[in-house]
Amino acid sequence: MMGRATVFNVRVLDVTEPELAASPPVDVTVAGGYIESITPSAGNTPEAIDGRGRWVLPGLVNAHNHLYSKELRNPTPGNDLKTMRQLIDRRDEALTLAVMLRNAWQEMAQGILVIRDLGARHGLNTRLAEIFAQHTLNGPVVIAAGRPIVMTGGHVSTFGREADGAVECRKAVREQRKAGAEVIKIMVSGGLSGFPEENYTVIEYTTEELAAITDEARKLGLPTCAHAFGADAVRAAVEAGVDSVEHGVHLSDEVIEMMMANGTSYVPTMANMARIASPSMNREPRAIARMELFTNEIVTPQIDSVRRAITAGIKIGIGTDSTGTYLEEILALQNAGLSTRQLIRSATFIGAEICNTDAGLIAPGKRALFNLYETDPRLDVTALVDPSASFIHDRLFTRDQITALTN
Repeated sequence: MMGRATVFNVRVLDVTEPELAASPPVDVTVAGGYIESITPSAGNTPEAIDGRGRWVLPGLVNAHNHLYSKELRNPTPGNDLKTMRQLIDRRDEALTLAVMLRNAWQEMAQGILVIRDLGARHGLNTRLAEIFAQHTLNGPVVIAAGRPIVMTGGHVSTFGREADGAVECRKAVREQRKAGAEVIKIMVSGGLSGFPEENYTVIEYTTEELAAITDEARKLGLPTCAHAFGADAVRAAVEAGVDSVEHGVHLSDEVIEMMMANGTSYVPTMANMARIASPSMNREPRAIARMELFTNEIVTPQIDSVRRAITAGIKIGIGTDSTGTYLEEILALQNAGLSTRQLIRSATFIGAEICNTDAGLIAPGKRALFNLYETDPRLDVTALVDPSASFIHDRLFTRDQITALTN
């Protein structure tokens, strides 16, 4: 049973408006895991928590993550992305769940209190979401996709739900919902972890199959997101009516216009792309050509795509995928043209909208998930990942308390 608590003397930044105006000192009262009231600060009261005038923002949202495979960021000696994926996929369910729990707490230590996990081995992201939702263990809100829906032998088929044909694709959607999924992930194109055998530009589903998946998800009240790299794959995904495009390396102006018209959001995972193309992940002499190819065909074109999407006004979410970090993604999007205030909104309010959760606002009736900052994040966007404390459901955790969970 969750109790009641008040954090007094804090300044709440209004993420619903572009200027992010700060409130005068207020007291935030929480009951049963939800914000009960926000009132002018009455000063110290018995049992209240002193906010010390700190700035408050909703918990950060990682709109594209894979908690089971964060080790892909740092391949062990002698292994590349492909062989690391194979090693990770050999882990049993118990070890996989333990790794995911540790990684979730590491995200939480950065103020990331909402994680959209878009695919996990054994479909364990739905189990982790349940563990946190039932408060068996303290943790962030996990919005799980279960297993991604993928064509037979397609990208991430090692942990995805293989499905071919419209009927089987509909069944795959129903299976993910039954398992507890709150979003459906569709692998519309190839990817990078199978390179060079796998072509990341190829569309891996037919028009009929994509329509079946999005239609079934819509009937069941579930949003959809599409892993799509090349221009043709992104277009196919948008035409099928997905709610968000993931990666979207090559966006044509026409597709950007379609995304704006349809209200399709965009989670580019730029830091993930840059990491995969970096020297750190391409150490072997034979990998130099691959690094150059990834840089020229993926990293550089995607920067241009993101810049044009920003100019058009598309909703952009912050997602790390497996190999990026949240700070790296913030800085990559900043370099592409998002201002500090736009980044803060993408990390909170807009990210929550993309993830279809009410955790992106600090207002009565909303989930009690917020961060406290010693410095004003509007002055330094890197402060976003350095909160001094986080309020999660019914308890205030210091940064050190959260970090201790992972040690």
